[in-house]
Amino acid sequence: MSMTTLVDVSLSDGQTAAWDGAASTAMLLGTMNSLGHARLAAIEVLSPAVIAQCVRREENPLQRVAALRQRANGTPLRATINLLPAHGYFDVLSGDALNTWLRLLASHGVSEVVLIDPQLDFQRLDSAIKMALANGLTVIAALPYADDHEHDDACYSAGAARLVAAGAQRIMLRDEAGLLHVDRLPGLLSALRSGLEGTPLDLHTRCHTGLGPQVALEAIRLGIDRLDAALPGVANGASAPSLTLLARSAELLELPLQSPDQDRIKEAQAQLAAVADQEGFADSLPWAFDLAPYAHQLPAEIAAQAMQALRERGRLADLFEFSHECTRIRQELGHPPMLQPFAQAIARQALEHLDAGPRYATLQPLLRRWLQGCYGPIDTTLHSLQQRIGAVAQPGRAIDVPATDDALAALVCGCPALPLPHRLHYEIRTPEQALTLGLLQRWPDYSVLSVTGRGLSIHLEHSKG
Repeated sequence: MSMTTLVDVSLSDGQTAAWDGAASTAMLLGTMNSLGHARLAAIEVLSPAVIAQCVRREENPLQRVAALRQRANGTPLRATINLLPAHGYFDVLSGDALNTWLRLLASHGVSEVVLIDPQLDFQRLDSAIKMALANGLTVIAALPYADDHEHDDACYSAGAARLVAAGAQRIMLRDEAGLLHVDRLPGLLSALRSGLEGTPLDLHTRCHTGLGPQVALEAIRLGIDRLDAALPGVANGASAPSLTLLARSAELLELPLQSPDQDRIKEAQAQLAAVADQEGFADSLPWAFDLAPYAHQLPAEIAAQAMQALRERGRLADLFEFSHECTRIRQELGHPPMLQPFAQAIARQALEHLDAGPRYATLQPLLRRWLQGCYGPIDTTLHSLQQRIGAVAQPGRAIDVPATDDALAALVCGCPALPLPHRLHYEIRTPEQALTLGLLQRWPDYSVLSVTGRGLSIHLEHSKG
C-alpha cells in the first residue's frame, strides 16, 4: 500500500478558521522557514479568503506568495482558486482573466492549484484545467462533498472520471463543511477510485463536527494519497485536523503515513505560537460533536463566523434555529451549493431573518444575482421576490479585461488596484522587550515608571528642564 503524504494548510485555511485571517505575511515568515524543511508534500499559501485578508490589510497577495516561496526550501506551494468569485467584480473567473491569473501565480512561485467550481460545471472546469496545465501548474480538481441523496457513489465516480478525462492530475474530495464520517468513507473512496484510473486522490476535511481527526485516520487506513492538515495552534475546531496528532496517531496505529520531520514541525509550531502569544490570537481548540453542521452545511470558517455572530447576539442556544433557517433559504432559492460565494450570503441572510425582521425585507447582493440567473437557470419558489428585484440584461456578463497584469490581478483580487509591495518585517519580542515597549508607550502619562524583579530593573523618568 502506498504511503499517505500531508499538505500543510496552516498559512491559509488554518489561520483563516482559527484567527479569522489576522496573520499578516510578515508574521508567517518564521513559520515558513521551518515548514519548508519539514518534508511536506506541499504547503498551501493562497486561497480566496487569504486574498481578501491581504487586500483588507493593504498587502499584495502576490508578494505574499513570492516571500513564502523564498523560504519554502523547494517544497511545492499550492493555491486554491474558486471559479465563482465572492467579491462581485465579475460572476465567473474564466477566459483571459483566469489565464493571466494562473500565469501570475506560476511566475511568483505557485506550482499546484486546486480548482473549485461550486456548481461543478464541467465545461468551466475543463477550460480551467487546460489553462492551468498550459501554465505549467499541477492541477488538482475538487469534487465538493455534499451530504444529500443526490450525491451518491455513482455521482462521485462519474464526476471523478469526468475530471480525469479533462486532464486533472489529482482529484480532491473536498469536505469544507466537515460532514464526512467513517461509515460513509469506505464506499465513497471505493467509488471515487473506480473513476480515477490510477489518478491520485486527495482529501480535505474539517473538524467542526468533531469527527475530522477520526475521518482523516480512516482515510489513511483506506489508502488516501494526500491529506490536508494544519499545525496544532490553528488546527481542529473549524480548521483541518492537527498535523502532529495525525502523525502521532498513525504511528501508534501503524498506519501508512509518511510523517514529516517532527523537529521542524515543532519549530514551526513554536514560531506560530510565539506570534499568537504576542498578538493575542487564541489557540484553536477541538469542538464537541454537534449535529448542527449537518443541518446548515456551512463551510467551516463561515460556520465559525455565524456562531460568533450568534454569540454576540446572546443567541448561541438558537444555533439549530439558525441552521434550519439556512436550510429553508436554500430550498426557497433553488438549492445553491453551500460553498463560497453562496454560503456566506446564505448565512448572513439567515441571521437577518433570525433577528426577527420580515423575511427577505433585504436581500444579500449575491443572492440577488443568483435569483436573477447570473449563475445559470434556477428553480425557485420566490417568484414574487424575483419580480421585485427584476432581471439582468446580460446574465453571465462579460468583463473588459484590463490591458496590464497588475490591473487584471487587482480585478481578480477584488480591489481597484493591488497594494504596492512593502518591506516585510516582524520581530518576536522577549517578555522583557514586550514589557519595556509597553512601559515606553505609557510612560508619557507618568512622571516616573519603575519595574524591578529577578534579573530585571527598568526605570523611566522624564528629564528635568
